[in-house]
Amino acid sequence: MANLDYEKMSDFFKALGNPTRLKIVEELAKGEKCVGEVESSVRVSQANVSQHLTLLKAQGIVDCRREGTTRCYYLRQPDLIKKTLKLIESR
Repeated sequence: MANLDYEKMSDFFKALGNPTRLKIVEELAKGEKCVGEVESSVRVSQANVSQHLTLLKAQGIVDCRREGTTRCYYLRQPDLIKKTLKLIESR
């Protein structure tokens, strides 16, 4: 464990430490979603969803692809996120 980047790990968990971001990640664990779909499922404004997705993308948790003028987001490491969510739920 001596080679772990504790700063990077801390930032990862900070990104998941927000209830809205956690809901977004949980939704994306079900599969790729465009911003409007995320907005509908977590019930926050599009601007708010975009801000959270930007932070999650900066932390390497999600990535996106363009579909016309729409951005669709997906988890970069779905297995890791699903295991992390399962760990959190078991608490």
